[in-house]
Amino acid sequence: MLVKELRLEGVTSKSWTTQDGRVREGKLIDKTLVYALLHNRTYLGELRHKEEWYPAEHLPIVDQEWWGKAHAILSTNSRVRGNNTRSKVPFLLKGMVFGNDGRALSPWHTIKKSNGRRYRYYIPQRDAKEHAGASGLPRLPAAELESAVFDQVRAILRSPDLVTDILPRAVKLDPSLDEAKVTVAMTRIDAIWDQLFPAEQTRIFKLLIEKVIVSPTDLEVRLRPNGIERLVLELRPEPATEAAEATA
Repeated sequence: MLVKELRLEGVTSKSWTTQDGRVREGKLIDKTLVYALLHNRTYLGELRHKEEWYPAEHLPIVDQEWWGKAHAILSTNSRVRGNNTRSKVPFLLKGMVFGNDGRALSPWHTIKKSNGRRYRYYIPQRDAKEHAGASGLPRLPAAELESAVFDQVRAILRSPDLVTDILPRAVKLDPSLDEAKVTVAMTRIDAIWDQLFPAEQTRIFKLLIEKVIVSPTDLEVRLRPNGIERLVLELRPEPATEAAEATA
């Protein structure tokens, strides 16, 4: 996921010039480079001689404790690491979903014994406290609801008149913004959404959405005041990214 995000941002390795004046351009970040960085003990204040690492005179920029924590994670199976990350934030809309009667829906999950698969739902609190069907709402599959909410958010961000509407407010927050930068920021969410960790998807939802209201026949997404402007500030192209896009 990190590699995909860095590549989407146009981040590259260091550019350098050879002794005979030839320029070596930086390359887009890949998994090999990330692993090389994570295993480079130079950051611990060491230098390598042949196959051994020894204390050097330069100061470390990473302390031993954080190095140890990172390598403890790296030593675990990649599938286990992914499952651990997903299990920490399994519900993107936690605390934001309400029925049309104003009562909240709560995250709930069950694991099927036959295959160990997890099934996630949002269920009406009224049903849990009173009786099944009291709210008039079914239990809602979490993946379907989260996808439907994102589709509504995507449609809002694609609205032709939205850039004109929010540009003056966004410029008040960051005077360097212009129409092109706001447009790029608002379309970027489409490109990166599927590559984001659930925790980051949740953070973006909380940034944008005040409340999701569900009824037996409808779904309403209410945005936070200034939510879109704040998203634009988060996703606006940085100078390095603009230069990479201009030369691509």
